[in-house]
Amino acid sequence: MTHPALRPTWQFKALALTLVLALTACGGGGGGGGTSFPLIPGPSTGTTQPNTPPSTDAPPPVAEQPPPTCTAAVPANAPVTAISSVQGTGDTSPLATQPVTVRGVVVGDFQNTGTTTVKLNGFFMQQLVPDADPLTSEGVFVYAPNNATRVAVGDFVQVSGVVTEFGQTAGADAKPDSLTQIAGTTADPLAISVCASGIAISPTQITLPVANESTLERYEGMLVEIAQPLAVTELFELGRYGQMVLALNGRQFNATNGNAAATHAQNLLSRIVLDDGSSRQNPNPIPYLSAAGTDGTRRIGDTTQKVTGILSHNFAAYRIQPTVAPVFAQANPRSPTAPVVSGPLKVASFNVLNYFTTFVNGETSSGQTGQGCSFGTGPASAANCRGANNLNEFQRQRAKIVAAIAGLDADVVGLMEIQNSDVATNDLLAALNAKVGPNTYAAVNSGVFGTDAIKVDILYKPAKVQRVGNAVLPTGTDLADYTAASGRPPLAQRFSAVGNNGGFWFVVNHLKSKGSCPTTGDIDQGQGCFNLARTQQANALNSFVAKLKAMDEDETDVLMMGDFNSYLLEDPTKVLEAAGNESLLKRMPADNRYTYVFGGETGALDHAYASSSLGSQVSGVSVWHINADEPTALDYNTDFTTDDRYAPTPFRASDHDPVLVALTLAADAAVTQPIVSASVPTAAKVGETYSVNIFEATPGGATTLTSLAVDWGDGSAATTAPGTGTVTHTYAAAGTYNVVTTLTNSAGQTATQSGSVNVSAVVVVVPPGPPDLFFSEYVEGTASNKAIEIYNPTASAVDLSLYTVRLYSNGTATPPTNSQVLSGSLPPGGVLVLANASAAAAFKPAGTFTSGVVNFNGDDALTLEKSGVVIDRFGQVGFDPGAEWTVGGVGTLNRTLRRKPDIKAGDRNPGLAFDPSVQWIGLPEDTSDGLGAHTVN
Repeated sequence: MTHPALRPTWQFKALALTLVLALTACGGGGGGGGTSFPLIPGPSTGTTQPNTPPSTDAPPPVAEQPPPTCTAAVPANAPVTAISSVQGTGDTSPLATQPVTVRGVVVGDFQNTGTTTVKLNGFFMQQLVPDADPLTSEGVFVYAPNNATRVAVGDFVQVSGVVTEFGQTAGADAKPDSLTQIAGTTADPLAISVCASGIAISPTQITLPVANESTLERYEGMLVEIAQPLAVTELFELGRYGQMVLALNGRQFNATNGNAAATHAQNLLSRIVLDDGSSRQNPNPIPYLSAAGTDGTRRIGDTTQKVTGILSHNFAAYRIQPTVAPVFAQANPRSPTAPVVSGPLKVASFNVLNYFTTFVNGETSSGQTGQGCSFGTGPASAANCRGANNLNEFQRQRAKIVAAIAGLDADVVGLMEIQNSDVATNDLLAALNAKVGPNTYAAVNSGVFGTDAIKVDILYKPAKVQRVGNAVLPTGTDLADYTAASGRPPLAQRFSAVGNNGGFWFVVNHLKSKGSCPTTGDIDQGQGCFNLARTQQANALNSFVAKLKAMDEDETDVLMMGDFNSYLLEDPTKVLEAAGNESLLKRMPADNRYTYVFGGETGALDHAYASSSLGSQVSGVSVWHINADEPTALDYNTDFTTDDRYAPTPFRASDHDPVLVALTLAADAAVTQPIVSASVPTAAKVGETYSVNIFEATPGGATTLTSLAVDWGDGSAATTAPGTGTVTHTYAAAGTYNVVTTLTNSAGQTATQSGSVNVSAVVVVVPPGPPDLFFSEYVEGTASNKAIEIYNPTASAVDLSLYTVRLYSNGTATPPTNSQVLSGSLPPGGVLVLANASAAAAFKPAGTFTSGVVNFNGDDALTLEKSGVVIDRFGQVGFDPGAEWTVGGVGTLNRTLRRKPDIKAGDRNPGLAFDPSVQWIGLPEDTSDGLGAHTVN
C-alpha cells in the first residue's frame, strides 16, 4: 500500500515532480510502463475546496464582433501583445520573463474567494479574435492571488504582467508540460482592468485521439469542449487531488491483457484528465462521486457525454478545468453480492492488501508497543511492516476484508499479502468466523515461510472440504527458482470434498511484482519489470505442480490461483498454459477479464489455472469487481482524508478483485493422510526455555498414532511428544535452526510441520562502571545539522585516544557503519562536540571536531567505547525501530535530546531496548544553544 506524496503549493513553490505510482507487492504496471502524456498526477495544492465543480453555464455562440475599447494605461515596458503571440507555437512561451499587456475575454473564473473557496487563484482569458496561425493558442492563465481585481466570465479585460511558465515537471527526461501564465512581480506588479462585460466566446471543439503529445498545446488556456462520449479509466487521484482520467471508447485495457488492439501509446493519446478547478489537496467533499454519503462512488467505466472547460497543461498532463459540471452515467454499477458460479464447491483467491496485525508504528492489534515485522525469520523491525499505520486503520481494514470474504462465501479461500505469521491469519480467521458463524472457517496453519514480510495462506470450510495431509511447500530447485525474485513460495494443500471425496490440489501463488524497477537487467520490455523473474517462477511452479501430482495416490487435479502479477498474454501465463493448464479467466467475456487497474489501464493480474484433468470439473468462473473499479479514497486509510467516505463494506477492501471458481468434482475413493500442526516461534535466546506448541496431531482415518517428535535442528536428540501440547527445549548456542515436528501413523505415513528459529545470545545487563565519559547531547536536525556531544564527569583530564565512537545504521549489528577514534585530551567537566562537516555554524561551537560518524538519522544507534568496551550508547544496536525511537513523547527523529542532569554515567547495554524518555530531555528540532557545555546535579 502506497500513499501519494504531498505536492508543492500552487504558484508558491517551483514544482519538482515526477509521476510515481508506487507499486506494492501486488504489482501493476507493464505494457509500456511510461508516464508520458497525458497521464496523472494532477493539479497543485491549496487549503480549501469548492463544494462542487464549477457550474457556470457555457455561453451561447455569438456573431463576430469588434473588441471593446480599453482606456486603462499601458505600462511603457509592457506593450500590448496578442495572447497568441505570448503562447507562440511551442511548449513554452517565446516571451517568457518579459512584461506584456494582453487583452481578452474571461472564459474561466477560478479566483479564490477569501479562505473559504480555494480554486486556482486566478482566471483564464482568451483573445476575442483568433489569429491566422492554427498552432498558437488564444488563451492564457492569469495568476491573480490575494486582493487582485475581481473578474467574471464574459468580462473583457486588460492585464499587464510578466510572462512565466508554471508547473514544469522536473527530471532529466521530463517533457515540457508547464502552463503559460501572466503574473505580477515586484518590479512589474499585476494590473487588471475590466473594460466591458457580457461577451461570450464559444468553446473550441477538440476530439480524441490526438495525433501526438503536442497536439493539444495549441489549445492551452482556451475554453474547449469534448463532445465525444468518454469513460472513466483512472481514479487513483480522485480523493487526493480531485481529478480522474477519462478515455475515448470506454475504459482502457493494458495492451498485454488481450482485450483490445490499442497499444499503450495509443491509449495515452485517447485520454484526458478531468480536474476539479481547484488547487486543494484532499478535497472535501470529494468531487464527482455519485452520492453525498458513504454509498457515493464513481467507478471506472462510468461515462459522460460531454466535457466543457479550460484546457490546462501542467503536472505531467493535459487537463480540463470544467466550467460546466459534467454529468456522469453509472454505466458500471456496483454488484452488492458476489457473482453466482454454479457448482457444489466454490474456491476463491483474494489479495488482502498487506493484512498485518503489527503496524508501521510498532504497535500490534493486541496492544503491544515497540514491535516489528520480519522477513521470514530475520530480525524484526517496524520498518518491515506494511498495511495499516495504527490500530484504528487496521480495524477499518479488517472490517472491509471480512465483508469481502464473507460475501464470496467460498469453501476454500487463497490469501495473498498477509503478514508472514499465523498470528495475522488467525486474527482474520477469528474476525471472519465472528461474522459468519463459529468454526465456519479453519486455517491450514502454514506457519512462517519464505523470506518476505508477507506470505500466501489458505482458509477453508471444514463442513465442505477436508484436508488430506499437511500443507506442502516446494523444495530444492523449485523453491530456489521461485523465491529468488520475491521470497514468497507458493503453498499447496490437498482437499477432498465432504460427501463424495472428490479431491484436488489447491496451490496459492504470489509472483514477483512489476514495480521497483531496476535500471539494468530485468527491465520493462513491454510486460512490466521483472518479467524474466516471473517467467522463471512460472517454470518452477510447473515443476512443483508436477511433483504434487505424483505424490501419494497420484492426485492430478490441480487448481492454481493467486496474484500472478502478469496479464493474460504475457510470458508467465504462456508458460503455465504450455504445461497443459487452462487459464480459466479466458472462459469469461473479454470485458470482464480484469482484476486490477494501474496507470489508467485495466487488466487481470489475478488468475485461476486448472490442470488438464480438472478442467472438465470446473463449472463456473467469475471475478467480483469490488475493488479495481473503485476510487482509492474509499479504502480504509485515514491519511490524506478530509472527506472520509469509509464504510465497512466489501468495496475497495483491497486493490485487487477476488477471483471465484466453481467445482463439480467427480467422486474419488476416500484418502486419508496424517496431519500435524505446531507453532514454531521464530526467535529464542540461548539458555532460555523455548517452546513449540503442537495443537493438531491427527493420524488419519482408522490409523493410530505411532510417534510424534520434535527435531530441534541443533544436533540434539529429538523430543518425543505424547500428543498435542507444549514441547520445550534449551538451545546452547546462537544460530538459526530448522525445527521439524513429525507425526507417523500406524500405516507408516508421516506428516511434518517445520519452521526456522533464530537463536540469539542473551544480553547481559552491565551495571554502571566507574565515572567515565558519556554522551550528553544529541542533535538530529534539518539536513546535515547533526551533532553529538561527549561529557567528562570525572575530576581529571581524560586521554581521548582510548575512546571510539561508532555508528550503527538501520539496525546494523556488526560491523559498524562508521567509526571515529578520538584524540587529544578532555579536561574535567569539559565537553567534546562531534559534528557533521556540512552542519550550520550554530552546531559547531569552538573546538568542534567534524566526523563522518555524525551522519545518523532517528533510527540509527551510536556507541561510545573505551579500549573496545562499550561505556555508553544511544539507541539499540542491531534493532531498527522504523523511523525513530519514540516513547513518552521523546523521539529521536528531527529532535535535539539533552541528557538529564541527574544522569552521571553512561548506559553500557547497547543490545537492550532503548527508551529515550528515561535519560533524555526532548527539545525542538535544530536546538543548538546547549552544545559546548553540560552540567550534572
